Amino acid sequence: MTTALFVAGAFILCLMTASRGLRQGLLSLIAIGYVYGILRANFPDMWTYLMFDAGVIGLFAVQLMRPLPLEQRGRLADLRMWLGVLVGWPTLLFVLFILSPGTTPLVELVGLRGNVFLLPFLLLGARLESDDLMWLGERVAVFNIAVVGFAVVQYFVGIEMFFPVNEVTEIIYKSRDVVNRSAYRIPSSFSSAHAFSGTLVMTLPWLVGAWSATRRGFRSNLLAGSILATLLGIFIAAARLHMVTAALIILAVTLFGSFARGQRMKWVMVLGVVAYVVAGNARLQRFTTLGDTEYVSTRIGGSVNEGVFELVGQYPLGNGLAGGGTSVPYFLRQGLAEPIGMENEYARIALEQGIPGIMLWLLFVAWVVTRRPWRVRDEWRSGRIAGWAGSVISFATGAIGTGLLTSVPHTVLLMLVTGWVTTTMRPSRLTMEVLSRRRERPESRVRPRLTAASPQTLPESGPLAD
Repeated sequence: MTTALFVAGAFILCLMTASRGLRQGLLSLIAIGYVYGILRANFPDMWTYLMFDAGVIGLFAVQLMRPLPLEQRGRLADLRMWLGVLVGWPTLLFVLFILSPGTTPLVELVGLRGNVFLLPFLLLGARLESDDLMWLGERVAVFNIAVVGFAVVQYFVGIEMFFPVNEVTEIIYKSRDVVNRSAYRIPSSFSSAHAFSGTLVMTLPWLVGAWSATRRGFRSNLLAGSILATLLGIFIAAARLHMVTAALIILAVTLFGSFARGQRMKWVMVLGVVAYVVAGNARLQRFTTLGDTEYVSTRIGGSVNEGVFELVGQYPLGNGLAGGGTSVPYFLRQGLAEPIGMENEYARIALEQGIPGIMLWLLFVAWVVTRRPWRVRDEWRSGRIAGWAGSVISFATGAIGTGLLTSVPHTVLLMLVTGWVTTTMRPSRLTMEVLSRRRERPESRVRPRLTAASPQTLPESGPLAD
């Protein structure tokens, strides 16, 4: 009964806060994501698994149904097209699979969730304005300080008193590979160390952007302290992949970021403190194993899955939407007919969505890579650089790991950031022509829902005029 209340509470909370505004709804969902792992570990049943999903549905029910202003439609035109094809193809496969004999509809539904459920956050991220990002950045800064503080407690007293041994926490207790297998990776309040560190990494664009944009003393110090805590938390979690991602984001911001007077020195000081703490603690240096070239080549070879091409040839339209490695709850695993595990996000997509699905995803990733958000020179430039770097590196490292589209709340943050940084450029010429023609129509001919769109002329500055 208690776990059913978790689901109802998450849905109602996100529904009510999303009714107040997009940023309020997102903050509520992110807060649920920050405690989802530890609640699921201590209340391991079907209802707890659905808690985060219920919050997502409550948010979508309000925000995805709202009509967009005319300028936002133009700015989001390309992203809406990509979202349509990335959601449409697996949805078609879902219908075909559940009509086929021998399939389990609930398992296919889990597979559909793993392939499309969180993708609409691309659009929600694209709708975030500077004020929304500042508001979210300041509050996420507090969240990060709290979860990193909890991680420090686990560092000293252990994870056993917070995470009971059961099927849900199996992955946590398999991760005793720090300092010659004498210590566990730290999950904080998340479902795994990877979810913890991945979430911290994808909050860096908001934190860095808000810090470089703010001029207020207390808020600036809060954001700087949160950046410091976030970077230390990534090393405490001991997930090497996200350590590398964080390091590359830091490098991109340091080389190409834009800071106010005196902020660059503070940025270097923060990095210096992190380097000093990490250098003096062997438990925070798991990334040094990447220097073992033989181990790295073996690990990458296992993740790349050399036999994937043969399997894709065997299943050109996929092996079912949960048949390539999508995480299925333990109480539904008996419904998997021919499961094939892949430690590679793109191999998983190829085996679940077939050749058309993987081609669509590779084209989308290429489109993301070719965006150039740093061309918009404003106070959020450093955050955009961090966001673009984080998105591109996350998609690239999907080739040596899984969970990119299902990690809670890491995937939500990744989609939000990706949507944000890919819509900072001007719309296409065709979109601009359509907008101009609509603005030139007599007011009486414009449909009522478009009359309140905004000024009657295109702005002279900003993303639409670039």
